[in-house]
Amino acid sequence: MKLAHVLPYLVADLESALAHLGRGDLTRQLQEATLARWVYDDFADTTYLYLTPHSFDLMQTERLSLYDEVGVNLDCDQGGRLLGVEVLDGKRVTPELEKAAQQ
Repeated sequence: MKLAHVLPYLVADLESALAHLGRGDLTRQLQEATLARWVYDDFADTTYLYLTPHSFDLMQTERLSLYDEVGVNLDCDQGGRLLGVEVLDGKRVTPELEKAAQQ
């Protein structure tokens, strides 16, 4: 399922913040990103959205913090491909994710 279909408001907020930072390369990827899986950490109240079915080493990624803008961190590989999205205050997106998983 496409991330933009499951969480359209989040993608729109991310696109706006990324455009403001001059990272249009990532805005295009957000529209095409497929949500492979997601996990919610109740202790940290974060939801991590995996955009690739493959595991990856977080030590080999670039983390772009959009905390102040939308409360999100984006992880990219060294080639600039979007790998995942960490949503801080993760409870705000879990209802839509659970609903999409049931469909």
